[in-house]
Amino acid sequence: MSIKNRAKRLEYALLALAMLFILSGCDWVKSQLGMATSEDIARIRLELEQQAIREKQIRDSIEMARLDSIRVAQEQQSLPYAKLDKQFYVVLGSFKKDFNAENMVNALNGAGYSPVRIALKNGFDMVAAVGCNTLQEACGELKKIEDNDLCPYDVWIYNIAQGLHE
Repeated sequence: MSIKNRAKRLEYALLALAMLFILSGCDWVKSQLGMATSEDIARIRLELEQQAIREKQIRDSIEMARLDSIRVAQEQQSLPYAKLDKQFYVVLGSFKKDFNAENMVNALNGAGYSPVRIALKNGFDMVAAVGCNTLQEACGELKKIEDNDLCPYDVWIYNIAQGLHE
């Protein structure tokens, strides 16, 4: 082969190589070569952004739950629990959430009672309207409370000898 032919072949090869590099930016060429097209890249980018948003929402909700549990623990740590100096208590409710117990305490205060909060070992708080030294006295108070519009249907007498409180 002559040098002229070799130079011409080299020129065609370089031209073909240059055309391949130029056309490799084209989506059609990319799809023919099995490469990701602009549309594929945009779809993948959108999916990654949506996944990042979902992961952030999950992290945020976990953090909110953590902060809420810390707040509840701090509130419950500072609750004013009464010293149990009576044997029997007429209980109007048992509550897991502090604000529900506080609502009952406020309602009883408004009705003229001196309510007592009793922390239970299971994490609940009982709210008693009155404490009594004898069962007979507690039954009498229960009857008076049942006649009051404030009384729920499930009022009961708690004996501290049961040992359910902290």
